[in-house]
Amino acid sequence: MCGIAGYVGSLEAASVLLVALERLKYRGYDSAGIAVLDEDDELVVEKSEGRLTELQARVDGQAVRGCCGIAHTRWATHGGPTTENAHPHGDSDERIAVVHNGIIENHEQLRKELLADGCIFRSQTDSEVIPHLLAGSGKEDMLDAVISILPRLEGAYAFGVVSELFTDRIVAVRQGSPLLLGRGDGHVMLASDIPALLPHAHEVCMLDDGQIVDIQGSEIQLYNSEGEKIEAVFKAIEVTAEAVSKGDYDSFMAKEIAEQPEIFSRLLESRVTGGRLDVGDFGVDLSKINHVVFLACGTSWHAALLGKRFLEQLARIHVEVDISSEYRYRNPVASGDTLVIPISQSGETADTLAGLRLARSMFMPVVSLVNVMDSTIARESDGIMPLMAGPEIGVASTKAYTTQVLALYLFAMQMARAKGRLDLSVEQKMLAEISHLPELTASTLVDAEESVVDAMELFSAAQATVFLGRGGEHATAMEGALKLKEIAYVHAMGYPAGEFKHGPIALVTEALPVVCMVPQDHMYEKMLSNLEEVRARAGRIISVGFKGDNKLRSLSDFCFPVAQSPIPELQPLLSILPLQRYAYHVARRRGCDVDQPRNLAKSVTVE
Repeated sequence: MCGIAGYVGSLEAASVLLVALERLKYRGYDSAGIAVLDEDDELVVEKSEGRLTELQARVDGQAVRGCCGIAHTRWATHGGPTTENAHPHGDSDERIAVVHNGIIENHEQLRKELLADGCIFRSQTDSEVIPHLLAGSGKEDMLDAVISILPRLEGAYAFGVVSELFTDRIVAVRQGSPLLLGRGDGHVMLASDIPALLPHAHEVCMLDDGQIVDIQGSEIQLYNSEGEKIEAVFKAIEVTAEAVSKGDYDSFMAKEIAEQPEIFSRLLESRVTGGRLDVGDFGVDLSKINHVVFLACGTSWHAALLGKRFLEQLARIHVEVDISSEYRYRNPVASGDTLVIPISQSGETADTLAGLRLARSMFMPVVSLVNVMDSTIARESDGIMPLMAGPEIGVASTKAYTTQVLALYLFAMQMARAKGRLDLSVEQKMLAEISHLPELTASTLVDAEESVVDAMELFSAAQATVFLGRGGEHATAMEGALKLKEIAYVHAMGYPAGEFKHGPIALVTEALPVVCMVPQDHMYEKMLSNLEEVRARAGRIISVGFKGDNKLRSLSDFCFPVAQSPIPELQPLLSILPLQRYAYHVARRRGCDVDQPRNLAKSVTVE
């Protein structure tokens, strides 16, 4: 949520920063702005609500010149998505500019005090208190001013500051919201995420909470919250500019759906060594773990529901799945044989990070499942299970979800082996069967496309959709519904099919598409009964089932054919694929932006 960018170097800062904002827009935004110190060391600030093209036009119109600046994409929290509320924000004299990600929780009290001191506020945001506090700090040096106001700020934040009083200088601080420092040949950059650093930065330093960075020209100095100098540790950036581009696809979502077969191959190669499973050494004795708690939000929570089934079936241990935003507020019971597993694509999800910290405060081991290895969640965990899905730019998660599901199954196998419940011969047989998943994924995406497009043609105008599934396919139903809600703005709900008669069946009319997950498993006949119930009430049916299932096809208006997984528990991994494409096609037909759905952010970094 919100994107921060900063640049000091030899290039025109405005051009560099606008490219950085373009690479941050997947985080979600409704306005954007930029502040550059021009050749006369005067602040030039431009901002606009709406798309980045609006800001680009303003910057081009003003011919903004200068080699030092900060920029921001805003996702509204306090105050509406207006130009006045867009960042950067300034002090009363407009000689300081600040961009901020996070929430200043005590901003109302601070605003009252600052108004009483004669400060002029121009927005309704919580962020605007920061430049006023800096201007009134009584400190002549910007670094000293930043350090002096930090004790007055409550909440989570990352912010960057430029001032007319200092040439080619940015001071920035991180406390709870992600902030990265990048450097290249004569370039120094700030950003909320690595893609914004490309292509000018070749190395990155992940700031920790409480750290402050002072950039003066090409010189970089890092400080702790007490103002003591500390060493900035840089590592090479492995992500390429090509990896965060759409390539030949019309959207990041289309590209990321298509990448899934390749990613599964990559994940399997990383987890299998010498014909044996090797998920990793987490510093945790898995044989002594009898209780697992998953912490996750949104799509990751759906993956966790499948992880629960995998662990309970293979390892026979007790598993809880907690929504991260609820976990820390329910006074959870801690025990010595409990393992906590946070799941987060970005590794920066605020609610999941808060749950992780609570678990660690209760001395429970934490092994995280993340896609960003240098993220805060990864750094604060005892162990890491890397997804290796590559950058996921589309707001609606696709490849990260399916990779999470596969990674959780492999972890459940390793846990079962540690518990003495998985023989070598069985393990090798299972791995051989799992090795076919990449090709099955590729064939399913091809085979289902025609029927997905046909169904979209009929149902793209539907204002609601119900998804039904049993067993592991209940998670698929919820994930399919979430995808349709997120990017096509269709009210959709996923239900356990057995609960259909306990209320949701009242929704069925001839205008309601009902999507049914119907693999030929031990629940097959019961799912067919659900289809008959819908048909009896003139409902319209989209089914997802095995290719060649003529009985299912005869009961359905449309049938999305999927390959049969050699391991039944992993069937949801294939079943979700046509639902991803269905949501994609419906959204495009309805004129929606599939990569940047309204009101949503890729990485939710505030509670």
